Amino acid sequence: MGYDYSGYGCSTGTPTVNNTLADITAVLRCLQDVYGVPPDRVVLYGQSVGSGPSCYLGSEEPDLAGVVLHSPLLSGVRVLKPHVRWWPAWADVYPNHTLAPKIKAPVLVMHGTEDEVIHISCGKRLLELCPNKATPLWARGFGHQDLEQCSEYEPTLRAFLAKVGKRQPAQQQQNPQSQSLQYQQPQRQQR
Repeated sequence: MGYDYSGYGCSTGTPTVNNTLADITAVLRCLQDVYGVPPDRVVLYGQSVGSGPSCYLGSEEPDLAGVVLHSPLLSGVRVLKPHVRWWPAWADVYPNHTLAPKIKAPVLVMHGTEDEVIHISCGKRLLELCPNKATPLWARGFGHQDLEQCSEYEPTLRAFLAKVGKRQPAQQQQNPQSQSLQYQQPQRQQR
């Protein structure tokens, strides 16, 4: 399911960091409550600034099937002010470097080696911080806006999706008898 953040595309509202976090959480709840899709069937895909909300929800929801970070930020402040050595933690929007270690789902990082907006070192560092990492795609010669044109992009993404589609949710791995009441699929009504 794709969506627009508040204040972007067809969405109304104000584009703020808090609203982007609320938006991605609402999308997961919609998938769960309206469409009956449990988190263990959901793969988040965050590109560029979208990696912030994806890292946030990935760190909050342990049963996601996976997380894809496409040209991700290491930190919002580091992209805006790359030469600043110190800033207060509260000032950092999208602190992916602190969220990535908390993501339990498998994480695929894809980044162009010639990214002129977010340096590839951000993607490489995020991958190092993830406890459950997939084989990354470092797309040689590609930048920030053309990664999808890399011949390895689609096969890498498809292989990741196939792998995480066969994975058991974290909760079932720990205790096969436990059932999460929070994520039960709604019963279909009989006609």
